[in-house]
Amino acid sequence: MASSSRHLYPEWLHTERLRSRRARAGADPGRAHDRRDDGPWRLWAWLRAFDRRNATLVDLGLALALFVLCSGWVVKHHALRPSLWFVAALTFPLVFRRRAPMTVFLVIAAVAFVQWLVTGPGLADVALLVALYTVAVESEWPVVSAAVVVLEAGVVMATLRWEPELNNVQAIVFLTGLVFTALLAGVVVRALRSQLDWLAERAGRLEVERDQQASLAAAAERARIAREMHDVVSHNIQVMVTLADAASLARTSDPDRAAEAVHEVSSTGRQALTDMRRMLGVLRDEAEPVPGDSTAVSGNGSGSGRTRYAPQPGLGELPALVDRVRGTGLDVSVRHVGVPFEVSGAAGLTVYRVVQEALTNALKHAEEAHAVEVELAFADPDVAVRVTDDGRSAVAVPAGASGGGHGLAGMAERATAFGGTLTAGPRPTGGWEVEAMLHDCKAPAPA
Repeated sequence: MASSSRHLYPEWLHTERLRSRRARAGADPGRAHDRRDDGPWRLWAWLRAFDRRNATLVDLGLALALFVLCSGWVVKHHALRPSLWFVAALTFPLVFRRRAPMTVFLVIAAVAFVQWLVTGPGLADVALLVALYTVAVESEWPVVSAAVVVLEAGVVMATLRWEPELNNVQAIVFLTGLVFTALLAGVVVRALRSQLDWLAERAGRLEVERDQQASLAAAAERARIAREMHDVVSHNIQVMVTLADAASLARTSDPDRAAEAVHEVSSTGRQALTDMRRMLGVLRDEAEPVPGDSTAVSGNGSGSGRTRYAPQPGLGELPALVDRVRGTGLDVSVRHVGVPFEVSGAAGLTVYRVVQEALTNALKHAEEAHAVEVELAFADPDVAVRVTDDGRSAVAVPAGASGGGHGLAGMAERATAFGGTLTAGPRPTGGWEVEAMLHDCKAPAPA
């Protein structure tokens, strides 16, 4: 049974008892009105649970109770007692009423017809009403209609043969009212059960959909974090490796250049650690200040210990990114086309990550590369990013493909998020080119 539908079924009782205890202890003082409404639900849930668990026992008890009441043993001794055979034949088939509702109804109707032929009316004929109620609860509507027709025909036959104290019209109206009362009771219980089952099914579907949405959201978040980690770690490590190689080569020929490269390695490493701390910090429920991180400041200025991390990089951080790559000896130039406009934070982050990944790939894969050009084309509200180098690529990826590695796949996903496209591949004139088109990048106007 779906856990969110416990208020409809017996399991709900345990939860409600716990809630009532918490309320009495002062944990939930606002639920007094709900507790007043718990009684009918508890009773209904308990009765339905008992009826489901002990269906045969309940039906046997009903048959025995009707047999005792209709046999005449509870009335005065001088009263006229009915035939016990007819009483038993009318009441005890009710033991099987839920297994075969229409069959039991027809059996009781047949016994009542024999009674109509050979003797007078009896109180045990009420078993017909119980059987009709069961048919109305358990059977299809055509079967229910047939049972009503049969019983109504019996009402007319009994009225005409036995000549009740009331006139025939009054007797037919009274007995027909009993028939439709039993029918209406069955229809109401049937509708209530159907409604409860529908609610339970709907609650189950909602739980499944909630779990699916949570799984999709978790997967999307994991993919986002993986992309960010890849961009940060891959870029900075590649810059550090390139600088370390340069320092190793210049150690004897140009000690000053080697020392500068080692200093850049240290600076880039500290920057990478800071970026990773910021990124991993958002995964904590309550972030703690990172020692030595100058960007970790009190969020409220009161020294509460909470950390407010710096915002994600954007277009404003592109010059610093380009300077770090230039420190490796690669000549990086930035060119703007069109009239620049203020882009949204998400768009700025996407542009930054695309440029970062393209520069990282140039450092990692481009052989004998000397220059890289970064071109930002602004066409309000769209932005196009093109990064080209003059080296020979050691990786063959067809133009327009987004595969070939997690970096290109991440750039393609970022471009797709803005309804754009990404192409990456060798240029006809030599070198490698990465081009991303992003749509609707303009920041919203201030309120």
